[in-house]
Amino acid sequence: MEPERYAAPHPIESGQLDRRGFLRQATGGTVAIAVASILPAGCTADYPQSEGDGVELASLSVKEYAVVRAAAEAMLEGVPVAPAEVATAIDRELAAVGDPVRSDLKSVLRLLEHLTMLSGHRRTFTELQPAERLSYLRGWATSRLSLRRGAYQAIRGFVHYFAWNRPETRQLTGFSGPLREHVPVTLARSVDYGEVR
Repeated sequence: MEPERYAAPHPIESGQLDRRGFLRQATGGTVAIAVASILPAGCTADYPQSEGDGVELASLSVKEYAVVRAAAEAMLEGVPVAPAEVATAIDRELAAVGDPVRSDLKSVLRLLEHLTMLSGHRRTFTELQPAERLSYLRGWATSRLSLRRGAYQAIRGFVHYFAWNRPETRQLTGFSGPLREHVPVTLARSVDYGEVR
C-alpha cells in the first residue's frame, strides 16, 4: 500500500490545543459558542450510533458521539481502525481533560452537524455520505475564517491521534511499537532503610 493514500487531507497549521480553549482564542469564538448553545441537542432515536456500538458515554452526548464517529469515518477511509473505537477514545479523553477543551469541542461538534446548509447541503453532517463529509471538512480546513480552520484542526487532531496511535496502524506507519514491548524493563523495588531518626 502506498503511504500517500493515508496522508492527511491538509497540513496542520501552527497552533496547539490546550486547556485555555481553542474557541475562545479564535476570532468569532464567543459567537460560535452562543450559536452552538441554541442548536437542538438531538435525541437517541435520531442518533442511534452509540447505542448500536454498545458504548456507554462518559462525556459526549449521543449526538456529539455520532458527529465524531461520522468525522472519523470520513477522515479514516482505508485506515484499519474502526470509527467507533476512535469516537469512544475521544469521549474518554474529553471526560479526563475537562473544560474548556471539552466544552469547546462539544460546541464545534454541534456547529459541524448543523452548518452544512452554509456549504450547500440539505442534510446534516451525520446524514452525508463519507465523501461528502470529507469535502465539507476540507471546506472548513481552507476557510478564510480562523474559527473554522481552528475547529477543523481540533477535530482532525483528535481523530488522527486516536487512530494512528493504535497497534492496527503500525503496518502502515512502520512503527514497531514502544520500547517496553522490545526491551525487558525491571521495575524499581522499594528499599527499606530502617528507622529514620
